[in-house]
Amino acid sequence: MVQLSDNSDVTEYQANPIIQELLNRDLNELEQENFISLPPIIAASHDLDGKNYIFKSQIGRVWTGNIVGLLKKGGDEIQIQSRFYDHATGSDYFIKYMLQQVLNLNLIRDKVNVDSKASYYDLLPYLFPMYLNMAMQKGLYKEYVKHRYNDANIKGTINVARHIKMNTPFMGKVSYDTREFSYDNKITQLIRHTIEKLKIDYNIEFPVDDGTKENVQSIVQATQTYFRLNRSDIVEKNIFSPVHHGYFSDYYQLQQLCIQILNEDKIGFGREDDEVHGIIIDVAWLWEEYLNKLLKLDFIHSENKNSRSGVRLYSSGGLVYPDFYSKDQKVVLDAKYKELDDGFIRREDRYQIISYLHVLKSDMAGIAYPSKVSGRFDSKYLNGFGGMLFKLSLCIPQQVENYSDFEKLINENERAFIDEINSELK
Repeated sequence: MVQLSDNSDVTEYQANPIIQELLNRDLNELEQENFISLPPIIAASHDLDGKNYIFKSQIGRVWTGNIVGLLKKGGDEIQIQSRFYDHATGSDYFIKYMLQQVLNLNLIRDKVNVDSKASYYDLLPYLFPMYLNMAMQKGLYKEYVKHRYNDANIKGTINVARHIKMNTPFMGKVSYDTREFSYDNKITQLIRHTIEKLKIDYNIEFPVDDGTKENVQSIVQATQTYFRLNRSDIVEKNIFSPVHHGYFSDYYQLQQLCIQILNEDKIGFGREDDEVHGIIIDVAWLWEEYLNKLLKLDFIHSENKNSRSGVRLYSSGGLVYPDFYSKDQKVVLDAKYKELDDGFIRREDRYQIISYLHVLKSDMAGIAYPSKVSGRFDSKYLNGFGGMLFKLSLCIPQQVENYSDFEKLINENERAFIDEINSELK
């Protein structure tokens, strides 16, 4: 296995067949390939900030981006850790902690040992609610299902062999087959089996604040023919019959995730040995969503993927989407998963937040980023129309013995981070 870090120079490994296949390929191109991702690739493809790469060539060098995860192709394997990965303990507590906060799920320790070495396979069950909710936005999945009947209300093709077997002597009933649109089908059955497995094996309680519980109830109500012992048959049907309809592409990704969870298969992501497959997480997206949990009481979160809470750049239109701005619009905050401890704000980021500052007539605009060193607030005042630019770091605990210690320390750092922002809001 080759172990790499996000946002690092990996030129020495550029001959690796996995890097060669994924080099300069945007995540949008991987939508129908064998990746389980967070956020789902179909959601990431709506990102208006630009392209997102796992590996990118630049000025003769090869770099990793903001993606972490596990990639496999035949006998080759690459694991990309975050730059906060602890090599001494083999754990990436920061990734696990952000997932816990963003996905609204408690980490259940009987199946997922949060103190164990980093394993992206163990995180699959916690991606299920987001995949389910995205798919259910298109409505409950419906497809033609073959039904067999034996009654007097003939409305399909008579099954002669079965009719003779069941209705001799004739007593007024006829055996016949129909094809009907039904919500109780192989896809909803697969989702139902996954729900039941998560409840039993992981003791997961689905949250009520993001529609997950309602969607789970809809699946349960639709799958009246659910029978636990049919699990292997349902999984097999879905493996050999993936969702193809473009409108239900979200269900394709949910289908693949459910198969992996039910199979507990740690190598079966690819259909062929020569296909790259694996699990990937966009840490830049995760960092932004995590900050949203911290700032939601005082800040508006613009969502460029969903075109929500945008700001007009021109008097006649042209929406832009600052990551966060305070409800009184005095403070603009951009989330950046970058190393910014050396020097001040980089040019492209500086110009971006200056434009936000001007358009919103804010007093200050800044960047929030994660750091290995103590949280710091650095600022400079602008000439011209005035205003202040700043960068603020959240300190990520390092060299901790276990996950409980990490939680305690980062909770303290979160309070210091929020106190610093609140002091600037006054």
